[in-house]
Amino acid sequence: MRLPTLIAGLCLLHCATAGKVCARPRTIESAVFRPGKVVYESRDVVTYSCIAGYEKESGNDKAVCLALGNWEHATLKCRRESDPSPRYIYYITYKLYTPNTGVTMYSLLGANESECLESGKWSQKPPVCEVVTCPPPPLPKFAQLDFFTPREKNISIYQDVVTYRCLQNFALIGNENATCTENGTWSGIPECRDVKCNPPTVIPNGFMSFSLYRKYNYKEFVTYGCNPPYTLEGPRISFCDKDGEWSQKPSCKAPCHVNTPKANVLYNGRKTRVDEIAGQQIHHGDILTYFCKNKIDKCAYTVPSQCQDGNFTVPACYKKPGTFSLFSTDPSKMTPCAQESEQ
Repeated sequence: MRLPTLIAGLCLLHCATAGKVCARPRTIESAVFRPGKVVYESRDVVTYSCIAGYEKESGNDKAVCLALGNWEHATLKCRRESDPSPRYIYYITYKLYTPNTGVTMYSLLGANESECLESGKWSQKPPVCEVVTCPPPPLPKFAQLDFFTPREKNISIYQDVVTYRCLQNFALIGNENATCTENGTWSGIPECRDVKCNPPTVIPNGFMSFSLYRKYNYKEFVTYGCNPPYTLEGPRISFCDKDGEWSQKPSCKAPCHVNTPKANVLYNGRKTRVDEIAGQQIHHGDILTYFCKNKIDKCAYTVPSQCQDGNFTVPACYKKPGTFSLFSTDPSKMTPCAQESEQ
């Protein structure tokens, strides 16, 4: 045969067989094979072994996926052991990573071990493995299922989740989600409780939105505010919580009187004198920034001070203008120190 003809023939054979795969190999009685796959590629090899209680009698224990998509089958034969040792079956968990199925848990039903007796029989019947299932989830009083997707025959399987919610004005105590556990029961079923709160109270130097003197239901709320010139700190709304108490209430913080009327300061983003601020009074949380003099470097730097519920401290570096202030330089008009220029 000429060389070009031979090469063409080999190419034709390769092209005809390329991409062939094998299905799962045939089963052999009393044996299992590994690895287990859906399809096998050319030259893949699986190895058979006899199950517990059986031993190899004869034959080849390997099967090979051929290039044409068929198997060169194993010829293994297994026979029952003449005096098998006790067979132990352990609790087994199967994890199926397939779409829309998640994780499936199997439970062992029956004895987890069996002993070979003198009579040649086993002391216990072989156990079986069944999928862990849960009955329909219980429904607490005043509750309803917000999310529940039962499977066939109205059952759920391991790790299925249901979500509860309570009827209006009832508080959910516990976790809103319950899960089908490996024991076949639902975890942490919540409780729906009829919660009432006593009438809300006012806050010092503040006021409350209109409210009736009565018991309040769960999640009902009131709104707070402060009398001028006090400042509200904290949540404006307080609601009846699941423990029968009102959630955190705000407080009203006092303003501060600043006693440095001639000081030039920075306030609300602009430069001003303290006596130009209405009543020389600032609100809780407000900040005044003072100008201080660095006599050595002959420059000015700034120091902030904040009003804290009626308390205000003037920075120690601030010097009140004296009688001869006309002959001294106001720090607010001096060149900023190097550190200030970099900020």
